[in-house]
Amino acid sequence: MLPSRKSPWLGRWIAALLIVLSPLVIPAAPAAAADDLVGTEVTFHNGAVPLHGTVLAPAAGGARRPGLVLIAGAGGVSRESYRAEAEAFARSGVVVLIYDKRSGYSRATSSFADLADDAIAGVRLLRARADVQPSRVGVWGHSEGGWVAPLAAVRSPDVAFVITAGAGALPSDRTQLWSNRTYLSHAGVTRSLLEPIGVNLSRMMVAAGLFGDTGHDPVATLRQVRQPLLAVFAEHDRSTVPGESVRLFRQALDEGGNRHYTLRVVPAADHDLRHSTDGFVPVRPSGFAPGYLELVTSWIAALAGGAPRASADAPPAQELASAPLRPPAWYETGGLQIATVAVMLIAFLGYPAAGLFRRRGRTRPATGRWAGRVLAAGGLVCVLGTVTYLFSIVATGATTAGSTVLGRPLVWLLLQVLAVTVVAAGVRLALRLRQAGGGVRRGLLLAGGLVFVPWAAYWGLFTP
Repeated sequence: MLPSRKSPWLGRWIAALLIVLSPLVIPAAPAAAADDLVGTEVTFHNGAVPLHGTVLAPAAGGARRPGLVLIAGAGGVSRESYRAEAEAFARSGVVVLIYDKRSGYSRATSSFADLADDAIAGVRLLRARADVQPSRVGVWGHSEGGWVAPLAAVRSPDVAFVITAGAGALPSDRTQLWSNRTYLSHAGVTRSLLEPIGVNLSRMMVAAGLFGDTGHDPVATLRQVRQPLLAVFAEHDRSTVPGESVRLFRQALDEGGNRHYTLRVVPAADHDLRHSTDGFVPVRPSGFAPGYLELVTSWIAALAGGAPRASADAPPAQELASAPLRPPAWYETGGLQIATVAVMLIAFLGYPAAGLFRRRGRTRPATGRWAGRVLAAGGLVCVLGTVTYLFSIVATGATTAGSTVLGRPLVWLLLQVLAVTVVAAGVRLALRLRQAGGGVRRGLLLAGGLVFVPWAAYWGLFTP
């Protein structure tokens, strides 16, 4: 939602040579866990990168058990975000590793290859445990982790099986922009504003290399997966494209010759596989969707009897189709947009600043005084408000668009009213200056207003 990025840890090659190829496990005091589980704090390494996690295992002894490494979704989430899943899987007889993201993780700079190698280090850790059957250690990935888990399987034969939950088969940038449009549509935003509010800024960030590992091709990776794979999709997933992904998963696995996959759609589930009737609001009290945990644990247990035969559910309904990203036009380049904003800010801020330095006692006509003030103040607030709001949409994935008025978020409606006011003030100022003349100060302000018009039109501030 760019080419794949390299690891930022290149400066630590010397330290990497001092670390054993197998993970270094540093035992600590037992972690807090339910009475029927044993939690152990661990530290392990992917090359020079230390990773910190918790292993949850059934308290009861017995034969060696399957192992499972949980790979988190996007963002700097901690291991605790997936403790509920980990404890449920552990109670079913699986030894589970949850771990924090690598230090310095950023969606914009950490490649999926880096994250896959982190997960592989976790697999090696579990394979070395006395209570784990080494040949039965797999990976489970949620959301962004659903891109990482198949990649880990391709990169290491130590991965015995793959489970994805809420995963997508489309590139991350296309997925995110589909999600933005979905959330904005649900909030009641009119179709004509979906791209200005939910798409355009993200497209610029992708082109500038600020949107993460968009060079990763999930379909190409799935074609290379040879291990048994369980893909769990949510009926009401609003963050990854569910209907298209089911079809692409099946197509890619078939083309790659994998005959041991299971594709399941969990009814009444949201992106996090929590119980929800629409995917936007979880059913309270929030809990996992009925049947989800049992599906995963029973599938893992059944692997002891052999790999499953290929089977797939019908794709769930999907209201909006995803669309490939359009390459930015010349006027959509980040450099030009930044320069445009800078010119407007200089013009709008320069007008009152220059007024403070006028020589006292010098008489000046009051031509366009109020129009100039409205243009300067309104333009400044409108530009800064628009930029701030658009970046908030990117930061939250459009999940906080809020209620709408007349088919637009209330904040956007206010910005549109302000934009029209700014243009009206600019026209008024231009007419007054034409009649009575004006100085450089007002001329520069009017120039800023002229730049404002096409900029505001592009960002949808005049869109009905």
